[in-house]
Amino acid sequence: MNKEKLKKLSGDIVNRLSKEYPDVKCHLDFRSPFELIVSTVLAAQCTDIRVNIVMVPLYKSKYKSPSEILNDGESNFRENIKSINFFNNKAKAVLSICKTITEKFGGKIPGTMEELTSLAGVGRKSASVVLGNCFGKKDVIIVDTHLKRVATRLGLIENDNPDKIETELKEIIPGKEQFYFSMRIGEHGRQICKAKKPDCAGCFMNDICISAFKC
Repeated sequence: MNKEKLKKLSGDIVNRLSKEYPDVKCHLDFRSPFELIVSTVLAAQCTDIRVNIVMVPLYKSKYKSPSEILNDGESNFRENIKSINFFNNKAKAVLSICKTITEKFGGKIPGTMEELTSLAGVGRKSASVVLGNCFGKKDVIIVDTHLKRVATRLGLIENDNPDKIETELKEIIPGKEQFYFSMRIGEHGRQICKAKKPDCAGCFMNDICISAFKC
């Protein structure tokens, strides 16, 4: 599909998603950029529900800043998050993040892609989540498993590499719509365009989706 047709298709998709999911929000519970960046790192290969169950009480009771996690120590933090997948490696990553934030950024979460991705365990996807939800950045694409799956089925992307997917979508999705598009297409992946049993018959985009004809 040429670029002009892709832009037309993406515009239609953006409009439909905005009507269907106007008030979509992050599935991770957070009150600050600090809480969101920690929870985003912990949510890799783990459900948002599990991370919320573990972390929301901890944020309220003892981990209100990077320094409090550092002061508690890696061993205690690891014990507190042991029900989260890959808690050992994630504990090390979170402690490293907290150390860098404290020493390099004065205890405050930085607000640029370059600074955020300089933190251990924080890639472009996690950085985009924080930038969009906490810093009001609209020109970010969150390439998670839902976006990747749904955008592929819709025929918007051809690549499998997250960086290339981000580049592809940035070329056809207007900057002011990119964050909302990411959140809404992710929600669509959770509710309708699921990995194993997509509800093509009940999908509001089945008339423009190249994969719907195969269902």
